[in-house]
Amino acid sequence: MNFKRYFIKLYADDEQLYTIERELAKVMLNSEQKVIIIEDFNAHHSWWNAKISNFIRTKALINWVNLHKCNLINTSDINTYYSYLSQSSSILDLAFASKNMRNHIKNWHIDENADTEFDHEVILFTIVMKKVKLIENSLNASYNLQKVNWKDFDEHLQKAKDKMIVKMQRITSLEAKVIYLTECIKNTVKLFIFKQRICAKSKLWWNNELIEMQKTLSSKKRIWKRCRNDDAWAEIVQMQNSYHDAIKLIKNQFWINFLNNVEEKEVFQTYKFTKSRLIEKLFLIQNS
Repeated sequence: MNFKRYFIKLYADDEQLYTIERELAKVMLNSEQKVIIIEDFNAHHSWWNAKISNFIRTKALINWVNLHKCNLINTSDINTYYSYLSQSSSILDLAFASKNMRNHIKNWHIDENADTEFDHEVILFTIVMKKVKLIENSLNASYNLQKVNWKDFDEHLQKAKDKMIVKMQRITSLEAKVIYLTECIKNTVKLFIFKQRICAKSKLWWNNELIEMQKTLSSKKRIWKRCRNDDAWAEIVQMQNSYHDAIKLIKNQFWINFLNNVEEKEVFQTYKFTKSRLIEKLFLIQNS
């Protein structure tokens, strides 16, 4: 995508000047730049939250946005922050786009099914720069080979072998044979080898039990957001404790099983897991 991207750390701190006044004010945009600025601005204004009558930390932000003719990407009045400690909600996470970038932003929304275990919601939107038909690059396909059931993979190919041989004998073109074999392998791969999805849960010990518990926890959080009563909050606390206890137990069991079955070169992986990240600093040698 051919547009200038700014990644700016903006957050309220203990200094006398609000961070936006110290940092964002330094950023000057020209009319040709396509810019998106996304941040937890910790600012309260009726522009994005109709309930707000007392504006907090917004003057510098609004002045800068108006100066550069930026548009708000957020859908107004949709909370992006839920404090499960104080049981309150607000709109803190904002996104702005420059004038010639706004029409490229589509489908801003909160991902209700995602749970980061933090108070801030997961926000998604699409950037559409130009209409280009894309196909999957097979060279970039990253497969999760560590979780493949190779026995089932082999049995499936063995069962299909006779059918494949008969079909190959009927095909006269060498190129057509290659295409057919390739499709057979691809179809088997789709059944038994899944592509990696890199995320916070891309761990070998992560299992279906934790997935279901995470879904249940997310569901209880959504219920609490709607009703805000003590019973719903108590269920969140109980489920959250069970969820984290289950993670500790499963990680411990996985580690014990790994140590009991470690072989050959895997011993170096064990050392990598257990070695200290810090070592004692050596004293300087000084002449007397």
